[in-house]
Amino acid sequence: MRTLRWRLTLWYGGMAAAILILLAAILYLSVRASLLDVREADIRDTAASASQILEETGSPDSAVGDIRQRDVRTVFAIGEVRRQNVQVVVRNAKGDVLAASSDGEEPLEISSSVVYPEIRREGRYLVTTFDSEERPSATGEVYAELPVWDPLLRRLFLIEALAVAAALALMVGFGPKLAGRALKPLKSVSAVAGELRQGRLGSRVNLPDLKSRRDEVGEVASSFDAMAESLESLFKAERESKETLRRFVADASHELRTPLTSVLGYLDVLEESGDTDPAVRQRALAAIKEEGGRMARMVEDLLVLARLDEGRKMSVEPVDLAALAREAADNYPGRRIELVSDGIEVPVLAAPEALRRVVSNLISNAVKHTPPGKRIKVSVDREGREAVLRVADEGTGIPEDALPYVFERFYRAESSRTGEGSGLGLSIVRETVEALEGHIEVESVAGEGATFTVRLPLPEKLAVEEISAKN
Repeated sequence: MRTLRWRLTLWYGGMAAAILILLAAILYLSVRASLLDVREADIRDTAASASQILEETGSPDSAVGDIRQRDVRTVFAIGEVRRQNVQVVVRNAKGDVLAASSDGEEPLEISSSVVYPEIRREGRYLVTTFDSEERPSATGEVYAELPVWDPLLRRLFLIEALAVAAALALMVGFGPKLAGRALKPLKSVSAVAGELRQGRLGSRVNLPDLKSRRDEVGEVASSFDAMAESLESLFKAERESKETLRRFVADASHELRTPLTSVLGYLDVLEESGDTDPAVRQRALAAIKEEGGRMARMVEDLLVLARLDEGRKMSVEPVDLAALAREAADNYPGRRIELVSDGIEVPVLAAPEALRRVVSNLISNAVKHTPPGKRIKVSVDREGREAVLRVADEGTGIPEDALPYVFERFYRAESSRTGEGSGLGLSIVRETVEALEGHIEVESVAGEGATFTVRLPLPEKLAVEEISAKN
């Protein structure tokens, strides 16, 4: 009884039974009302006829005799065939029966004072009375049973009861089977749910005929497969995140271990020869300072990436991208850095330190991979609704197979493994740019240099003015 198909059967079976019973009751009451109207019409007709005969003949037997004859013949009225079931009794002033239409039955004693053409109910009868001027001492009484005891109503009630019982039997017999057939597709969904519970995340309902159904079952199947795909994607993303974190920790440990090992080695040198050889002490201290600075920069880069991973919203303000590019280029006075900005301001909404780090990392990366004497071109411009920063160098370039990975953390192409840098600078650049709702691109030909292009959205007002000016 706790299964869904039985609950559905009982619910809809109960509703159907209630509707059937309601319809049967309406039909029964309608027929009863029609019979009641017919019975009242019969009483009025009979009372009018008996009253007229009694008035014309003055003979109670004649009035009642005519009605008795009508009892055995069929009367046609308003297109339907009906039988007279009306009784007539004529009594004298003392209440004695002078004549009656019913043979062998005790006539009904009417206590009501109703007079034709008025009709009233008395017990289970409809009654009326009439008087005669020809026979003032005689009173006629006309009555008939209410239709509730009519054989037609009994048969109708019996037929309706049997019909409702048969309908209920059919519902109980076939309802669970039909409900089970309708719910059968849900077993496929349940089976797939069991597989998912066991860890088989690739399981799907994958029944085109089921998913194409335009009903709730089809919606359940489609939604279930969509949910399964989302779960698989989430678990896959979680696995990838854990793997990325594992690689990140491993790479960070490796990168930090190298300078730390150098520092420990130079400390051993200081311990052995630092007091006796000033030159050795000086070289060791310089190396320790260099490696310590390298570790400090790497730790700082890791903290920056950690903050970016948290997805905190940056506190932005208008920043002139051209001014930041000029400032970063001035940090390398001995290199050929050409700044192209047409002397215009290129304001963007950004966190100043974050954007400064982007520009500085890109120019530092170009300087690192460009031989002295070669040109580095830094350009800042507005293009449509975007501020564009390009850093192009004439250095060693990036191998084609390495281009998809240059923005990954700790990744350094083989050609660039000179021992400088941590492999985090370009990762910081990309994630900072994306946090500012921009994007970065790289183009390179091995041996001919590389070009990094950063695109950031201009403030809305400035973007509209720029487009209007060009039009």
